Parts: sequence; structure tokens; C-alpha cells
Amino acid sequence: MTERQPPPLTEVPLFRATVLFGSPMVFAMAMGALFNLADLWIVGMMDNPQVAIAAVTIPSLVNSIPMIIFNGIVNAIIALIARYHGLGNLGRANLASNQGFLLTIILSVLFGLPPWFYAEEICVMLGAKGDVIPGATAYLAIMSLGTFTMFLLMTITGVMRAVGNSIVPMILMGGANILNVVLDYGLIFGKWGFPELGVAGAAWATVIARFVFAAAGVLILYRGFLGIQLRKLSVAWGMMVNVLKIGVPSCAQWLVRMVSYLYILYFVAEAAPLAARSVTEAQAAFGIGLRLDTLALFSGFGWGAAAATLVGQNLGRRRPDRARRASWIALGLNVAMQLILAAVYVLFAEQLLGLMGFDMATGTDAGQVRDIGRTYLYIASSGFVFQAVSVVISQALAGAGATKFPLLVELIGFGAIGYPLMRWVASRADVWGLHGLWLAAVALHLAVAIAYLVWFRFGPWDRKEITGRQAIPRS
Repeated sequence: MTERQPPPLTEVPLFRATVLFGSPMVFAMAMGALFNLADLWIVGMMDNPQVAIAAVTIPSLVNSIPMIIFNGIVNAIIALIARYHGLGNLGRANLASNQGFLLTIILSVLFGLPPWFYAEEICVMLGAKGDVIPGATAYLAIMSLGTFTMFLLMTITGVMRAVGNSIVPMILMGGANILNVVLDYGLIFGKWGFPELGVAGAAWATVIARFVFAAAGVLILYRGFLGIQLRKLSVAWGMMVNVLKIGVPSCAQWLVRMVSYLYILYFVAEAAPLAARSVTEAQAAFGIGLRLDTLALFSGFGWGAAAATLVGQNLGRRRPDRARRASWIALGLNVAMQLILAAVYVLFAEQLLGLMGFDMATGTDAGQVRDIGRTYLYIASSGFVFQAVSVVISQALAGAGATKFPLLVELIGFGAIGYPLMRWVASRADVWGLHGLWLAAVALHLAVAIAYLVWFRFGPWDRKEITGRQAIPRS
């Protein structure tokens, strides 16, 4: 535990280090998004797929809020562990990881219980109507009770990434997603001896799959992993405060971004009648488009994870030059990937929507979902590059512990400007249709990306001290 080893990522050439570390994370994140799409595809095989997909879409967005918020705490844990690891101080790295696990327990209760108690009220408030309400309520209640499994898997994989390993997190996340899809089919349709639970079965599948692989991760860390060992948990108030100082602004940043998706969902319900569209079909199309968006966004998180770890470890070694260059490399790789994904979405929009269970016939409800979803993909994919900038740079800043600026820029962009803009656009859906909402969202992503680029280029983020002055160990 006390043996000091030179962090390997600080000694590997930057492009190679970024590719070697980022590629497994890109694969893991993309696989997670792909299996989420498979999850949606399986739900779409149910009778009345529009209702089933709408019933999953609304609670999925709600359940994403604690996940996105807690990602801020994980960012703080990664920043501290990576910085201490760069300094060669494994004792402090262990202390930071232990405080992260304590916060996992506390926050899973705080975030999981309220939506469990008020599942139906939340779903109705966000636009669930008629036959959508029972399935959406059951899905949200189950997923909320399983918040701990989600948080625990995030913490475990974050700790492992912070010390420079992305292979084991890839295996844990990938395994959880594969098991999720297998259980989905069994629990939704009552196959292989499982009870037939419908939409609720999709929620149970996710909770169980996360629990199995989170438990495997706990066992790995209990035995010891690259100097990190999870044994007796005890509160260290100084470190806990440090985690929260870095993590809370990051939590709030991702909350703002997630709330933007929720108010878009709300305004879809408001705008659909004005645009002569069915609310249920519009929500189903937005849900499918959002899941496809998630494939691009979450894949980009892989390069963001590489930037966060490389920034943290190189700043720990007092190498801000390498931290900056690593971030630019990760950004370039993400932009290239997003351009490819955008081209695929535009060229194969019909086929992608068809895979979700909606036929190509026009004049039917399925055709309406397809038409709305196709327009969404055409417009939303043009903003993938802007999201690539925001994801990588915000994660790089989080790796440095500089989380206040991302909160500020997203609070202004998606809060102070975004909400009234979307409300105004939705009120004119009789003129612009639903695609006015999609265009406004792309414009917001562009504005936020520009702000990130300017700050990253000229801001003093790489001089932020989060561990106190410590000598760099000799190799």
C-alpha cells in the first residue's frame, strides 16, 4: 500500500496514451448505449410499441438525473485520485476513494427515495398520459430503488480509471450491459422461466445487471487494485469536503444539462398539438432519437475520460503542458468520431428508426413516429461536433478540479437562455413544427461549445491546486 510507483500514463507518449486509455472507454460507453438501444428495441416488440416506448422514455430521463448529477462526484473522485496518483501518494489516493464510496451510499438514498415515493406524480408532470402512466410509474419506481447499484458501478469504474486502468472498467460496464439485454428479454416477455413483467421487467433487468457487476467490482477493489484497496470505510472530513468542493459544481453542471432534456420533453408535449402531431407519437420519436443521441454522446465520454485522467495525473506531476496537449488530442479524436457518427445517422436514418420496431409505411402511427424521428436525427446530428467539444473540455477541466466554469457556462446556456428560448419556440410550433425545437437545441450546443473553447485556450484552469503543495517523488 505504501509502495510508490511511477504512474505509467505520465510516461507514455501522449497520443499513444490517449488512444490506449480512451479506446476501451469509448468501446465500453458505446456498447452501453448500443445495449440501451437494444433495450428500447425489445420494449418496442411489445403490443402497442408507441405506448411502451413512451412509458420507458419519460422515467429513463428522470432516472438519468441522479446518474448525471452523481457523475459530478465521480469526476471529483477521479480528479483527486489521479492527482495523488501522479504525486505517488497512494495513501491519499485511497482516502479519496473511500470518501467516494461513503458518498455513494449517502447520495443513493437521497436521490433514490423521492422518485420512488412520487413516481406517478413525476411521470404525469412530465407529460405521461393515458395508457403510458402505469408502465412509466412502475419503471421509475423500480429504477429509483436501484439507484445504489447505478452509483456503485459508477464509483468503482471511476476509481479504476483514475489510477490509469480502462480495461477492467470496460469489462464491468460491458458485462452489465450484456446481462441487462439478456434479462430484458426474459423479464419483459416471461421467457426462460422468468415472470412476464412487461415494461417493469426492463427496469428490473437493469437493476439486477448493475448489481451483479458492481459486486464483482467491489470484490476486485477489496483485494487491491493498482494501489487502491477498499476495506474499512471511515469519514475523513477534510477529504470529504475536498471531494464536495470539486464535485458539487460538477453535479450542478450535469443537472442543468439533464434538466434541459426534461424541459425539451415537456415542450414536445406542448408543441405536438400545435404542430398537428400526436403527443404520444412525438414523445416516442423523441425518445428514440434521444437514445440514438446517447450512443454518440456516451461514446464521446470515453475520450473525455481519457482527458480527465491524463490531465489529473500530469498536473500531479507538474506537467501542465502535457495536460493541455492531451486534452486537445482527446478532443480531436472525439470530433473525428462524431463526424463519422453524424454521417451514419443522416445516411441511415430510416434504417435506424426501422430497427426500433417502426415500419416504413406512411399514414400510420408508426409512420408518424418515423417522420418525426427522421427529422430529429437529421438536425440533431449536426450538433454532434459541438457536443464533442463540451464533453471533452468539461471532463478535462473536471480532471483538473476546475468545475466552476463548466457550471457557469451551462447554467447560462441551457438555463437562463435555453429554457425561455425553447418555450418561445414551442409556442410557435404551428409555424415551425417540432423541428424548431431541434434547431434551437443545436444552436445552444454551438454557443456552449464556443464558450468552452475560449476558456480552455485562455483560462488559468491548469494552475488550480486541489491537493496542497507536495513534492513530486523521484522516479
